[in-house]
Amino acid sequence: MEVADVINFLADTTPFNQLDNASLSQLAANISVYYHQRQDEVDISSERLLIVRTGIFTLYSDQQQLLTKLQSGDFYGYQQLLTGLTDDDTLLCEEDGLVYWLKADAFHHCRYQYKNVDIFFQRLFSRRLHQYREQQQGSRFTLKISDIVQQRKIAIRPEQSVQDAARLMSEQRVSSLLVEEQDKLVGIITDRDLRNRVLAHALPASTQISQVMTRQPQHIDRHAYLYEAVQQMSQHNIHHLPVMEHGVCCAMLTATDIIRSQQDHPVYLIGEIHRQTSVDGLERCSQQISALALTLSKQQVPAYEAGHIITTITDAITQRLIFLAQQQLGEPPCVFSWLAFGSQARMDQSLNADQDNALLLEKQPQGDIADYFAALADFVCQGLARCGISLCPGNIMASNAELRLSLKGWSGRFARWIATPTPEALLKASIFFDLRVIDGSKGLFNALQEDIFQRTAQAPLFWYHLAQAALQRTAPLGFFKNFILEQDGKHKKGLDLKKRGISLITDLARVYALSVGLHEINTRKRLQQLAAQNVLDSKDSQNLLDAFDLLAQLRWEKHQHDLQQGHDVTNLLDPMEISGLARHQLKDSFAVINEAQSSLKHRFCRDM
Repeated sequence: MEVADVINFLADTTPFNQLDNASLSQLAANISVYYHQRQDEVDISSERLLIVRTGIFTLYSDQQQLLTKLQSGDFYGYQQLLTGLTDDDTLLCEEDGLVYWLKADAFHHCRYQYKNVDIFFQRLFSRRLHQYREQQQGSRFTLKISDIVQQRKIAIRPEQSVQDAARLMSEQRVSSLLVEEQDKLVGIITDRDLRNRVLAHALPASTQISQVMTRQPQHIDRHAYLYEAVQQMSQHNIHHLPVMEHGVCCAMLTATDIIRSQQDHPVYLIGEIHRQTSVDGLERCSQQISALALTLSKQQVPAYEAGHIITTITDAITQRLIFLAQQQLGEPPCVFSWLAFGSQARMDQSLNADQDNALLLEKQPQGDIADYFAALADFVCQGLARCGISLCPGNIMASNAELRLSLKGWSGRFARWIATPTPEALLKASIFFDLRVIDGSKGLFNALQEDIFQRTAQAPLFWYHLAQAALQRTAPLGFFKNFILEQDGKHKKGLDLKKRGISLITDLARVYALSVGLHEINTRKRLQQLAAQNVLDSKDSQNLLDAFDLLAQLRWEKHQHDLQQGHDVTNLLDPMEISGLARHQLKDSFAVINEAQSSLKHRFCRDM
């Protein structure tokens, strides 16, 4: 590889054309060159930046939908570098070419050193988000400029001085000004203009703005989509865009506004979580979850997708807390797996979910090992509580010494539940059979999971008692199909959508799944796979899916209402607060649950 060729290419490629020679040389030293022939699949699994030098490369989504074609000067990999998250994309070489791979450390160093480079890739990522959303979900994730920009303009006249401009920018804490003459937009002036066109040329402070401003600037209508602004700013390599309404300028849109507008998108929030260096920082990040939830509701994201997003955020917070704990405590004395149970394991967490977690250890928790993981568990559980995931009232947390066990210890506990089950024991223990590794060793977790499935595969007594536990609660529907309301601790009456609805379907699906050795733990996917394997009749499975989705959606909407009203988020729904159609559908859902419980009893409990 000729380093000079790489440097020359970078010097002609946005945004690296803004770097000095020393920085370009440093980047070139961290670049590897690869040649690909037509129909080659490019390995894009590594965390690094791909820069296309020559050729054409086609990018497909995990659904094999065409996302874009990459040509000379195009990039891939910045999304993972910015957020820490990977996409299941496929990149195929369509026309023979060369690609440059820039190391992750060099990329981060460059964008931290050069703000414009960072802004460029943030904008590029915003554009990619739009492409993905349009492919996957239509337009429900798109925002308009009017959604993020208030009608507030800060203007100055062209005959005023650059000193006046600098003073006004400082007072208003903005990086740009609209330049207007008789209420007509004639230009803009930015802090970059003051540096490059005034200070760099030693012009006096009395210089008129008209001499250094950008005339006839690009502009956009207030009711245009945000992605149109991103496209326009990227195309013209500008960071400020005047916003017009009815031919009159009303505001200024900046690249910072666009980045900030995406901060409540889960991808950005998760990326921000993984950059925090303290629990205080994580707590601040977690305060964005409510705003994110309201945004998801406004964009009509279904409840099951919202649950997946919220769980992913909880996972990210947990992982970062474990990282911070190890920074404070030092390297762990043995391999471990941080486990989640219940809704976090199933990826269907709600806004009012509490903690259900544990530790699986490679060695027996004794002496220094016990002390280390006790401290780590306390750090993480208390950190989660500070971040809004409350402590478990049943003490199902890794901070409980009884839930910090070795592989042998956990295997023994599951063996007892499976070999000598009782309804009382399984009523409390059923949550443990929905488990997922959040951080640490996947191999250690897989060993435990395989041990569990081997034991449950041929255990009819266990299925019987697990089914009995699943039948302890019924849907709140009376003989004449009237709702049976219950009262909470605050003397409010309603239907507990979780305990008397969602959880009942979850329990049903768990029994069937464990009886046939199905490894899936998400309730919706369990029902789908049970139908695919003919364990459940396809019609019965679809009815349960519909009931599950309706209950989850009603709970999600109830949570949004609680947030908007400033109330505590609860699962208790007053059926009179929903439409007549929704009440009718709710009764049908409860009837489906009752029928499914009857089928479960007939299948697993009749011969014992």
